[in-house]
Amino acid sequence: MSIRTRLTIWYTAILTVILFLFGVGVYFYVTWQTIQNLDSRLVQAAEAALNLSLARRPVLEQRDGRQILRLQGLDSLRASQIYVQIIGRSGLILATSPNVADEFLRLPLDPRALNELIRSADKSPIFSESQHRGSPPIRVFTKALIANNGNLVGYLQVASSLEELKTAQNNLLFALAVMGGSGIFFSAIVGAWMARRALRPVDELTKTAMAIYRAENLEQRVVVPKTNDEVSRLSRAFNEMLERLSQLFRAQQRLIADVSHELRTPLTVIRGNVDLLRMSGACCDKELLDAITDESDRMARMVKNLSLLSQMDAGVLQLRLQQVNLRELLSTILRSAQVISAGRVQVSATAEPDLVIEADLDQLKQVLLNLVENAIKYSHEGGQVKIEASAGYSDHVRISVSDNGPGIPEKDLPHIFERFYRVDKSRSRALGGSGLGLSIAYSIVQAHHGRIVVHSKEGVGTTFDVYLPVKQPSTTVKRNDMPA
Repeated sequence: MSIRTRLTIWYTAILTVILFLFGVGVYFYVTWQTIQNLDSRLVQAAEAALNLSLARRPVLEQRDGRQILRLQGLDSLRASQIYVQIIGRSGLILATSPNVADEFLRLPLDPRALNELIRSADKSPIFSESQHRGSPPIRVFTKALIANNGNLVGYLQVASSLEELKTAQNNLLFALAVMGGSGIFFSAIVGAWMARRALRPVDELTKTAMAIYRAENLEQRVVVPKTNDEVSRLSRAFNEMLERLSQLFRAQQRLIADVSHELRTPLTVIRGNVDLLRMSGACCDKELLDAITDESDRMARMVKNLSLLSQMDAGVLQLRLQQVNLRELLSTILRSAQVISAGRVQVSATAEPDLVIEADLDQLKQVLLNLVENAIKYSHEGGQVKIEASAGYSDHVRISVSDNGPGIPEKDLPHIFERFYRVDKSRSRALGGSGLGLSIAYSIVQAHHGRIVVHSKEGVGTTFDVYLPVKQPSTTVKRNDMPA
């Protein structure tokens, strides 16, 4: 998951939590404030009902076969949806306002609140909510009626419908959900845009770094933004690191080139003196002369390889591209391999017909000779070395060199293309290896925009697969676009 995505998710999640808490706070505050206002209205209505009931006597009415008292002067409460009941000490309804529905006549507006107040010792007023079957919920104010002499006269219940409050709550929830959801949606879009814009310099820095890596050009530099922020400082630090690496790399190239050049002269002198000793017939041990000759030959090959690697690192090695017929090339490699093996191992080569690629013939021949020579050296007596070329790998061909030798330990596989790295150091030196052959092969294959991979299992054998494009691209091919 990219940093931009993570920033957007975190930003949206934090904003969602903030909006949720804000919405919950607004919802409960509005509800609390509305109920407080409603309670104030109920208290005022209770005082008005007491004043009216004291000023006018209630009227006895017959309703549903029952005699009830109806309070006079409370018709004004009908429009305001305020319901009033006066209840006796025993719990019987003594009087009601005219707008009380028939279903309210059989029991108090809130029996539970009334019973609680009856059992209460201090007779403090109670606010409660109640709902009768088939009717909307109501908010009820229950108050004990105390005479001047302190005696309990009865109870007063004043109620108002909560239907408007419930509707307002639902509307508020809907509005908060719509506005909150819309805010979160648009904030996610804006957050993604802002994160992308903020991280764009980092993305450009990454692209430039990858371009430098693919082109293997340490002279290239990243553009330093003029913002004087963290990204700007990172870009400057990256350019300073590239400059330091470039200096070290150039120093390494000069060192390798100078050492290679300086070693050629003493090696030539040593070989010349050995030849003179052989020609003069002076009293010298022939085995010593042979040993000197072998070591000087190995040193000469090493110097040649170092010089070649130095040219590759400096980028001055030019590939002479031409059409290469792989069947003809493998035939040439097979003849050389048979001479190298001297019958010790069996070498075979097969290639599909009409398999032609664009490559540097001499460099490609060196790659295959290095791989085949390694396979022969490390194969057992009577072993087999196979060279195969085949197509069918997108726009690449595969050339494989396999043997049934001892194999390469798994811990050594990541390092075999490193310079001077040897799996079996004592045996490699005895066989005349310098540890540069595979490194040179790797560099040549990469110069052809190809890829070389190794598969090995101890006791079974090793296979090197070289993937090369049929036609050399004009631009560098990404390594992850090549066959694995």
